[in-house]
Amino acid sequence: MRPDGTLYASRHLAIVRSRDDGASWERVTALPRDPLRRAAEWSRLASRLLRHEVRALAELDDGRLVAANRVGVFAGRPGDARLARSQIDDGGLPALPPLCIGAGPGAVVFGEYGSPRGRPMRLFASRDGGARFAPVHAFAPGEVLHVHNVVWDAGERHYWVLTGDFDAQPGIGRLSSDLARFEWFVRGEQRFRAVDVFDCGDRLVYATDTQLEANSLVSLDKRTGRSERGRPFEGSCIYACRFGAWFAITTTVEPSPVNPSRDATLWVSRDLDAWHCVLRAPKDRWHADYFQFGSLVLPRGRSERATLHVSGQAVRGLDGRLVTGAIAGAAG
Repeated sequence: MRPDGTLYASRHLAIVRSRDDGASWERVTALPRDPLRRAAEWSRLASRLLRHEVRALAELDDGRLVAANRVGVFAGRPGDARLARSQIDDGGLPALPPLCIGAGPGAVVFGEYGSPRGRPMRLFASRDGGARFAPVHAFAPGEVLHVHNVVWDAGERHYWVLTGDFDAQPGIGRLSSDLARFEWFVRGEQRFRAVDVFDCGDRLVYATDTQLEANSLVSLDKRTGRSERGRPFEGSCIYACRFGAWFAITTTVEPSPVNPSRDATLWVSRDLDAWHCVLRAPKDRWHADYFQFGSLVLPRGRSERATLHVSGQAVRGLDGRLVTGAIAGAAG
């Protein structure tokens, strides 16, 4: 999602774009796919089983695109028939594709995402539009389970690095703008386990992503590291976006003793205090481990338009569908 409202979406591994709030779409490019994945496109369940989708996408200042699926990282320009696979200097240890991709001034950065044991997890950066990535930081084995996201802070002039998942692993760290220095800011509690954040100037605001304790909104002071919990949410929060003056957060169906809800939900707020649930979708009947958690997926980024876009994954009535609409009261 871009500030001007341009929306990117994918169908299987094809990337499409809308400039008119979803009224029309144009094909932009695609990720390469092998014969097995091409055959899976005939079946929504097969696509879900194989996670046949674009998992992360970033648009750079010059218009180039960097994308990832479960196979690798790819880069190119809109209009290319296929994005080219990025060269990753991994030192012989294959890089794990990211959950999210962050773009900063002159660089694109990602962290490895997966659940390996006994190996370092690394941050990679590219200064040539995603053609080639090199490691810029390595977490010691066990220091983090994986990296959720890397977010550029234009005011503070550094990146926020969001990690998970257990014991001392969840945390929020700072990566310098020159990509040379990393330091922990807060870590070691589930309240610091986040996937996306709202940058509110002097603080970060986010909803937690945990199955170990009740999820909630958290406000984190950028200067002191002091955190305050806000309203609770009924499930893990993986997606967040801004549409005009509205903040939006969704919950995912990841049942646990403290998060028993079987519904994915969409919440909106204008002030980060009063939240309103505007959509609720029950998990479908297919097993979550094989056919994905029930989620309402928001685009990454921020739009100046008050038009909301959300797609369904493994939820009844909305699986594989994109819904677009104005938020009631957006003009008030």
